[in-house]
Parts: sequence; structure tokens; C-alpha cells
Amino acid sequence: MDPVSLTLAVLPLVGGALKTYGILHKKFKSVRHYSREIHRARKKFDQQRQFFRNEVHLLIRPALEDESILESMLDDFSHEMWRSTELEDAMKKALKWNYTSCLEIIEEIGTLNTELEEQICRFDVLEQQRQPGESLKEAARRIRGTITIAWDSSKFTESVEALRSSNYDLRRLREQISELQQPTTKPQETKRQLSKEYGDCREVRRAANALHLALATAWASSAAPCATVAPKHSVHLFANAKVRRIVYMDMIISCYGPAIPTQAQIRMTQLKAQSQLLDWVDLGLKSPPSSDDGHQKRRKVRFADDCTVTASTKPTESPTQGLVEGSINPVNLSGRNLCTVIAQGCSQSPCLLPNNSPPCCLGFLDSCLEETYRHSLYHVTQSDKLDGVISMKQIVARPVEASLSIIDQLKLARSVATAVLKFHSTPWLNPYFVLSDLTFFGAESDLPKCLQTLYFTADFAGNRCSNPNTSSINEIEPSIEHAKLHYGIRNITLWCLGAVLLQIGRWDWLDAPDDVVRVRKLSSQAFKLGPRYQQLTKRCLDCDFGYGEDLSKPRLQQAVYDSVVCELSDMIKGLDVNA
Repeated sequence: MDPVSLTLAVLPLVGGALKTYGILHKKFKSVRHYSREIHRARKKFDQQRQFFRNEVHLLIRPALEDESILESMLDDFSHEMWRSTELEDAMKKALKWNYTSCLEIIEEIGTLNTELEEQICRFDVLEQQRQPGESLKEAARRIRGTITIAWDSSKFTESVEALRSSNYDLRRLREQISELQQPTTKPQETKRQLSKEYGDCREVRRAANALHLALATAWASSAAPCATVAPKHSVHLFANAKVRRIVYMDMIISCYGPAIPTQAQIRMTQLKAQSQLLDWVDLGLKSPPSSDDGHQKRRKVRFADDCTVTASTKPTESPTQGLVEGSINPVNLSGRNLCTVIAQGCSQSPCLLPNNSPPCCLGFLDSCLEETYRHSLYHVTQSDKLDGVISMKQIVARPVEASLSIIDQLKLARSVATAVLKFHSTPWLNPYFVLSDLTFFGAESDLPKCLQTLYFTADFAGNRCSNPNTSSINEIEPSIEHAKLHYGIRNITLWCLGAVLLQIGRWDWLDAPDDVVRVRKLSSQAFKLGPRYQQLTKRCLDCDFGYGEDLSKPRLQQAVYDSVVCELSDMIKGLDVNA
């Protein structure tokens, strides 16, 4: 390759950048004992060095089939393949019209490394002051108090952040190239597969509303009217509810407080609720034949005001019968102390149930709002230990490179959007919510698994029930109204969803999520997840779906599902080779 070509080729620039990274790594390692600040700076730099090496490995792999040669190149910066014309041509063929952008990103990384090298060269005085037989570590400790090295830590931090941004740009470019090389899927096929999920969102929302009413009624009826201290109940409802003719919801319940007997107090007990719509209940009673038509008429039973159904009634369909092995005649829990029932079920079911047997049915609750639901409650033995609670705000505060891949970020955004469609307009999710209101069970060390446990919380005290964030809503309600009137926010729930998607897309939390001007300004800037993600985020913020601003209307719900959830699904499918 001639000298002119060397300055215009990707491979020599990559090899040079890797070489400079290696030189800087050795220099940082030699002076890391000068101060704790230098030691921390070395760790940040080494992370970016490893990220760049990984990206280069993945970038060159499509153009070089021999993995052993590629490994040798990454370990030897003077390897002849860094100057190979054939490999450079293969890189151009693989990158296509992205070649120039890739070249510019790597040039920028090389420039940033040069700036860092100029800063770290200030520590060459350690080598000059080292005495014969003395290590650099000993020299650094000896002269630390006598010689001051002019080192601008803020400038170094700025350079490392710029390196992080360039590495992320290189990663995003590579993933987009991979996405564009995947065969396109037919939109109609994708929507057909996802249409059931949209219907499930509506079913879950109705059942979750009814479940909240059933629990509130049960605890209110069992509370002592003259108790000085009301019992407290907390329910964490997981967002991953499923629908298979009936609605399956997982929840964790805690009952505590001096008003609850010790034997009835429970902490973090996992239950499964199976909620089934009861259009009518056939009591199985035969009426005398009519003299008019000679046919026996089916007898329909109307529910009383409290909507309590006796244990002898049964629904038209009973898909749960196969699961209720441990309870042939499910108990009507209406009027009973629900905490005591749960505590007894938790203490008995592990002993009574053999291995691989169905979960134990504790009984059922009926509720009637606009529709009548029966909620069968099952005790579930926790297979995974709940390691703690972590909020979305804590997750986003972590460096994205050390947390989630782009696919996992998109999956996280999709799960939040789906959860909002499932639980909006219910007591489980307030109209106004922020990033810290979205919480998960699990540990930060296993984020992909942790992010599957998104849940919403409702607290019940005595004969009252509330969402734990109600007080914060009352405090910020005036600013919400002010924002709606002065800034034209059309739907507060979709605005909050858009703000959450914005923070996921930027991977940075907003210190003032109700600052409408700042949110809109940030939404107009470039997104690391790309323009498609930016567009769906802005549509949520502006409620720009073409079907009004009332999220209780099915047309708007469908539009949000198609424009946000389906769009995210398409983006995930384009990036995920296992999709």
C-alpha cells in the first residue's frame, strides 16, 4: 500500500489507534501509584481501550474469515495484515457506504488518544527522578510530596468521555450495518403476530382494575372498625401478566402492623392470581317446563350489590380447574381474614404438596365494577431469591457499555411501553410517573434478568387503599396543570412514557423530569438509539398519533401500540439474529 493510501485507509488507522492505546495503557500502569485520582483515571481509560478492541474485532470479522489471523493482528500492531490491500478492499466491500463514516470515527479516536498521550507525558518526570535500582512505584511515592505534576483531571475526564462517545458511535455504526444486512420481514406478518398482544393489554387492564378492587374490599371488610392503628398491606404486581383465556398475574404481598396478629403477618409472599370474567353464573337448578313452549329455560342469577358469589356457583368456562388439584371446592374468601388465609397457605402448602404438583389454591375473591371477575389465588413457591429492589433511575445511572446492549435497551423500552398500555387508568399506575417509580427485583450484577421483573405497587391501610406515590402527585399537581395549560401537553401519561423513553435512549436520567422545555430540547437532539427511536419518543411526548388525546379510547391505544410497541419490536428483530 503506498503512503498516500495509508492515510486514507481504515486498517492502518485502526492499527495505529490500537498501538497508541497500548502505549497509553503501559504509561498509566507505570504511574498509577502517584495518586488515587490517577489510579481511577487508568481504570476508566482501560475500559475504553477494551471496548475499542472488541469493536475492532467485530468490525473486521466479516472481512476476514480466519479468526486466528485476526487474533494475531489484535495482539501484534506491526502485523503485516494491517497493511494488506486485499483486506482493506474486503473492508470497503463489507462497510459499503459506511466506509467514510467509519474512517472519520477512527480518526477521531486517534486524535483523542494523541491528546491523552500529551497529558500523560507530564508524568515522565517520574522516570527522570527515579534512582538506580528504584521502581517507578517507589519513585512515585518518594517524590509525591516534593514535586507537583501539573495534571488537569477535568481535561482528562473530558477526553475519556469523548473516547466513550466515539466508541459508542463505532458500535452503533457496526450494529446498524449488521441490521441492514439482515433480510427484511413483512410488516403484515409482524403485526399479525403482535395483534394478540394488543388485545391482551386490554384484558390485563380490566383484570388488574378488578383485582385491586377485590383486594381492597377484602381487607376493608376484615379490618376492625375501631382499631387505633390500621393494618397495612402492600402489593407488588408484576407487569408481565399473561392472557390464556383467563388473566394470569403474579404478585408479592406483605401484611404487617400491630393490628395484625403475629401469625397472620407475612413478608414478601409470592402469589399468583388467575382472573376470569363471569358474564353469568349457572346454578344448575332446574325450573319447571313452561306451558307455552315446553322448553326448559336456563336460569340466570344476578349478583347482589356487593357482587359476592356463593361457593356453589361456577362460571361458564373453567380453564383453571386443571390447576386446582389441591382444592376441589375452592373457598370463597369474601368476609374472611385474607392475611390469615395467606399465612396459613404459605406455611402448609410446601408440606402438603408433593414435588411437581400444581400450586395450592387458597380460595377466590369476586369483584364487580363494570364487569364481574373471579380471582383465584394460588400460593407459589419462590424459585428465585428476591435479591433486593432497584429503580430504573439507578440502572440508567450506570455506564451503558457496562450495563446493557442496544438490543437490551430496546427490549427495556418495549417492556415499559407495554406495561403502560396494560396498567394505565388503573390504581397500579399513576397518570404521572417518573423514572424512579419504575422498579425491579434483582441485583445490578444481572441486569438483563432483573429487567424482566418490572412491577407496580399499591398500598392498602385499613379500609383505605392508595398508590404509594399519591403524595408526590399531590405535590406536583399544580405544575402538571401549569405545564398542560402553558406548554400544550396533551396526555400526561403518554408524556411521562415519552420522558422515560427519552432517558432510556440517552441513557441518562433527568434531574427535573417536569421541566417541559428541557425535555423537548433533549428530544430534538440526536439519539444514540437512532432516528426511529427518536421519532417514536417524540410522538409519545406530543401525543401525536392522530386519534385525539384520551388514552381510554381504543383507537388511541391501538395507535400507541402500533407506533411504539410494534416499532420497537421491528427494531429489535432487525438487530437480534436469534429473533
